[in-house]
Amino acid sequence: MTPLKVKWYEGRKGKVGIAKILTDDGDTEYRIGPVDGFLEHMDVQQVVAWGVWFPTEAGDALFLEEL
Repeated sequence: MTPLKVKWYEGRKGKVGIAKILTDDGDTEYRIGPVDGFLEHMDVQQVVAWGVWFPTEAGDALFLEEL
């Protein structure tokens, strides 16, 4: 899977990343996951590898400027 774009959000309980990724099948999907915020390139890989599925409609709305 290849990360295309990531948006970061920070709250009282830590940092969260939402990644738009290109799957090995050529499809686009979204993943969300918590990160430590220490190294961005490692955080991106963590969201891609270990993040959970994020609803496609919500991801499309969030990354609207890329459509």
